[in-house]
Amino acid sequence: MPKKTGKQKKAKGKKKVKTGGPPRQNPIPVPKTLSSVGPKKNVVRMGHHSATCSMIDPFCPHARGAQRPDGGPPTIPFQIRGLVPDTADVNGRKILRFTPGIAFQSAGATYAAGPPATWTFGGTYSNTLVDTTSILTNAKEIRIVSFGIIFRSALSATDAKGIACVTTLTSIGPSDVIPVMSMSSAESSLHTLAAGTEISWVSKPMGPSAHLFKLYSSYTNNMNDFDWTGFQFEVTGTTASATYGSFEYVCNVEFTLGAATSGMANLAKPPPKPNRVAIAAADNHRTDTPSVIQGGIDAASKKLSSMASSALDSVLSDIWMLF
Repeated sequence: MPKKTGKQKKAKGKKKVKTGGPPRQNPIPVPKTLSSVGPKKNVVRMGHHSATCSMIDPFCPHARGAQRPDGGPPTIPFQIRGLVPDTADVNGRKILRFTPGIAFQSAGATYAAGPPATWTFGGTYSNTLVDTTSILTNAKEIRIVSFGIIFRSALSATDAKGIACVTTLTSIGPSDVIPVMSMSSAESSLHTLAAGTEISWVSKPMGPSAHLFKLYSSYTNNMNDFDWTGFQFEVTGTTASATYGSFEYVCNVEFTLGAATSGMANLAKPPPKPNRVAIAAADNHRTDTPSVIQGGIDAASKKLSSMASSALDSVLSDIWMLF
């Protein structure tokens, strides 16, 4: 075997140097999920999630005292929360409506056998919730941030019976005449009234005007120009003359102060930093999801939180794809 020369030995000890251009990169960045981003981006994502939940889930802790993050004026946020028990008539029937009016009103109706059998509403709404005088006295302009209802059955296991028709209303008139159990809305559903039944309902904005401030004087007990959907609950075949359930009304609002209360201006919170990501996620969520959720506050918040995450992922994925 021939001996290696000194030049050959020197070449053997040298390391090979790679030549060519920079390392190959994926030209399209992969959208990052919550688990794949760093600590700082995690904080950013959670901030977006909280802001989104404050607008789509009226029962979420973040919704209490929330302001819509769209760069609006300084406002005073307030949560209206009231409990309304309801009793069926002697034939085990009843219908009840809750409106998104800032007078926080509910309306009852009378039954007519027909045919066809109908409900006729009373012509004006009545406030059966909490005292709202302080808001209507001090407020100049008001807007809803989120609104929802929780129904809870009050019947025992031996007395629970009947069918409930839950309807999302896009048109609400104080003098409406409607057929019994009509299910006229696209978002109508039937539920059995069993012991422990809980049903959550979340209002949706019916257009861009829902996010505008309205003069408090425009909210009256016979208004019909609502910007948010309303809630209708009709029960039949339940225990006669019995309290079949209760309704928890939750409406998160923010309002500006009138001239007569300028001394209270220091109470108004500065507007939150505009969050277009959260607003886009909330808008996407409301377009694609139903209003009625089977279960109480815990079930509703769990489902809505998951929906907020999905809507947020969709919005952020679209943003990341631009870079």
